[in-house]
Amino acid sequence: MPVQPARIERDLNAFAQFGRSGPTAVTRLALTPEDRAARAHFIELCRAEGLEVRIDRFGNIAAVLGEWDRPALLMGSHLDSVPNAGRFDGVVGVVAALEVIRALKEDGQLPRVPVGVVNFTSEESSRWGRATLGSKALAGVIPEDELMAYADRDGITFGQALQENAGYDLVDGPRDFGPIAGFFEMHIEQGPELLYAEKPVGVVSHIAAPSRYKVFVKGTAAHSGATLMGRRKDGLVAASELVLGLERLAKEVGDAVVATATIFSVKPVSINVIPGEVELGVDIRGIEKESIGRVTDGFRKLVADVSARRGIEIEIETLSEEAPVTLDAGMVERLCQACEQKGIPYLRTVSRAGHDAMYVARIAPTAMLFVPSKDGLSHNPAEFTSLEEIALGTEVLAEAVRSFR
Repeated sequence: MPVQPARIERDLNAFAQFGRSGPTAVTRLALTPEDRAARAHFIELCRAEGLEVRIDRFGNIAAVLGEWDRPALLMGSHLDSVPNAGRFDGVVGVVAALEVIRALKEDGQLPRVPVGVVNFTSEESSRWGRATLGSKALAGVIPEDELMAYADRDGITFGQALQENAGYDLVDGPRDFGPIAGFFEMHIEQGPELLYAEKPVGVVSHIAAPSRYKVFVKGTAAHSGATLMGRRKDGLVAASELVLGLERLAKEVGDAVVATATIFSVKPVSINVIPGEVELGVDIRGIEKESIGRVTDGFRKLVADVSARRGIEIEIETLSEEAPVTLDAGMVERLCQACEQKGIPYLRTVSRAGHDAMYVARIAPTAMLFVPSKDGLSHNPAEFTSLEEIALGTEVLAEAVRSFR
């Protein structure tokens, strides 16, 4: 396949300028002016290849070569970022998809189905506190009226931001997507498994899903010198028990589950006051529904025990409880066969981070391809994937697309 690394490098460098916030840093929150500029450039690149561009009513942008009157094979990822992000997360998948279309056109080996590239809206949760909004909406996971009413910290709703920065004026308004025959997403790994395995690409078979909670520990603030130890209702100490207990529960289950606790707030904050109220964030995720359930059930029992034993009210607010995803076996096998056809070693792996692919999988056969991320870093200006690694993944993707029937 005539994959050209120079074109990949050019596109990556161009997108890195939209929202540049440091030498290797990008801040391009979804549906901001910076994101709109990146979306406009994406549309320009697609039109240069003769693709028909559509933006659906959720802001997702798709561009297809040929008539989208029958199911199309799509590739892609997202262009939005977290604050102070790196230059590769999401963008690699969009740029690689564009290069696949260019390469197959030049080589005259396009598949028999229409083929296209997609940029999903608001994959990152940074602006509205919820991830993968565009792909969830496309799959019917989020009711449209609920999605449009989500408000960011400034009170700007998703619907308002969509009208201001989706780029509808560039394509004559919203237009629904056509049918989808399949979807491939290429992404940096966001972890170190490829590095440990010394493999240049990873074929993803499962995607972990998060269960997320807010935990409110309602202790009693009191004077740190005048309150004896046995009379305290220390919210921070109770919260500490929950944090350590969560770690223990996850370790007991094994590598199928990971769990993280974050302190959102402690009140009051003073060296001579016993902390009263503590707010925790809890993220439990895994690739097995049963294992996730063991940890979440165990955590709820732990909360009840700490609350009763310490005489402190503790409330749990459920933010999300999502199911892990098994990707389409046929699409996964296409990627494996593409690696073998190209003589490229690969690792069969799972994704412990969420991606748009997990929701597209609800409506179309879907698979994912990973390329390495240096030191396993992501969501960090230091994230790095070499041009050679990206080009190699793009070759695998092109081979899988070429053979699609």
